[in-house]
Amino acid sequence: MNLYASIGVEYDTNYEHNIRFPPVNPATIPDFNMANWVQSRILVSAQSARYELPMDMHVLAKLSPLEYLTEYAIICKRRQALYKLIFSKYDRERKHFLKRKQAIAGLKEIHLGSASDHEITAILKMINLDDNFKIDFRFFCSIAAFSERVLARWMILPGGAMTQKETIEKADFTNLTWKLEGVNITTNMQKVLYAL
Repeated sequence: MNLYASIGVEYDTNYEHNIRFPPVNPATIPDFNMANWVQSRILVSAQSARYELPMDMHVLAKLSPLEYLTEYAIICKRRQALYKLIFSKYDRERKHFLKRKQAIAGLKEIHLGSASDHEITAILKMINLDDNFKIDFRFFCSIAAFSERVLARWMILPGGAMTQKETIEKADFTNLTWKLEGVNITTNMQKVLYAL
């Protein structure tokens, strides 16, 4: 018996070193969605942005979660280009802002279906975004980068461990509980900071 045939691989003798593996049949794998798996592995990233803390932590008491994410996130250029493309697609009337429903559709497109309505709603609730809020491009970028970070923690990284943070960000967020002592911030701001 041919060695290749014994392991289920066809060997084409007409071409030297031409091996064809058996086709994968997704129907044989329960609850398998190749498109969502591939897209979510490529798209959701803990490295879409780097987050910083202000030198004076009392500044956080004056900021909303969305203001913090907008002021203290450094979003990579590649992600900004993606966010701009999606923002422009949903800003059909060219008013330079999105309503909540449009923003949710844009976020779902950024995550290519790997994020559920429940997950996106939970993220928007965490940053205290109400139904009447108009989201400009800066806010959309901040929300999108934050959603990628949170979804990376929820979906991809084992046990929720964040192993992809940059060294500067790790240093900023080390001993966060101690750094927040005596700083009067909202519960939502605490949730956002600890989610990072």
